[in-house]
Amino acid sequence: MSRPTSTPSAEELTAIAELRSALRRFHAATDAITQRHGLTARRYDLLAVLHGVPDRARTAGGVARLLQLSPNATTELVDRAVAAGLVERSDDGDDARVKRLAPTADGTRRFYAAVGELRPERERLLAILDEISAYSERLRRSTVSPRRSRP
Repeated sequence: MSRPTSTPSAEELTAIAELRSALRRFHAATDAITQRHGLTARRYDLLAVLHGVPDRARTAGGVARLLQLSPNATTELVDRAVAAGLVERSDDGDDARVKRLAPTADGTRRFYAAVGELRPERERLLAILDEISAYSERLRRSTVSPRRSRP
């Protein structure tokens, strides 16, 4: 069991509380907004990966790594997204064992609509992260002792 190295400051505790609250708000908004667009949060994540990574990473293995899912969970997610008409599989020209994944036109339409509606929540979360980053930099500067030059 590890012991804390120091007592956290009031500023640090406030930053932690704000971050946790912002993350809960963001997840709740994501769930509500994706549902309005006929998506689950996991399918939204899948579409985000497929829209945001190079073609070579658009395989079940690439999706599993990026979403930190097991191979079985990834297969189930992709199968359901294909059945819902959000994603399609195609053969890889170089390796017959590999299937490429791509969003369908309907998947892209729904994803873009959810992305647009989530923009204010993303901006709020990023503002909180900027504040915490600034706090971390101030803390780092205050704990790093300047090096003395040798005569």
